[in-house]
Amino acid sequence: MRKALLGLVVGICLFFHNAYAATYDATVSGDGYIFNHSFSGDNSFNDYIAFSTEGIQSILASVSGTGATFTFTGFNLLDSDKNLIETGTVFNVDSQVSFGFTKSVQEGNYFLQVMGESTGATAGYTGNITLTTIVPEPGIFALMLPGIALLVCRNRRKTSKTTQ
Repeated sequence: MRKALLGLVVGICLFFHNAYAATYDATVSGDGYIFNHSFSGDNSFNDYIAFSTEGIQSILASVSGTGATFTFTGFNLLDSDKNLIETGTVFNVDSQVSFGFTKSVQEGNYFLQVMGESTGATAGYTGNITLTTIVPEPGIFALMLPGIALLVCRNRRKTSKTTQ
């Protein structure tokens, strides 16, 4: 009897409260990607936005949402197997919310996980993922040049000894 009653309560809750979990491909735009998702009614969502990087790149991602009551509960960067790489910082202020993070990653496929809840007639979120190629600092080159010069000198000495 208890199991049947519990099953009925769970069924009623699921019927009256929508939950979305989907995977979307982000759209290429400029130096990164854009994405959006809209829905109506009371919803919880756990969406995965797919994108890829070329070479070592820095990722800057942000999302904002609208709705009568809109709350982001999570924002994560995941690898191609959906393992956590970085957790984003969530800032919920009024009905306009935004959050983001910056992370440097290797070339590959990634997911941006967006989770939250909303109530109201129409709600949704939009976001962007900006990718920038990492440029070495001048100090790195200043350290590399003396090392390369030492290697060249050493090879010249070896070459001159073997030719004599």
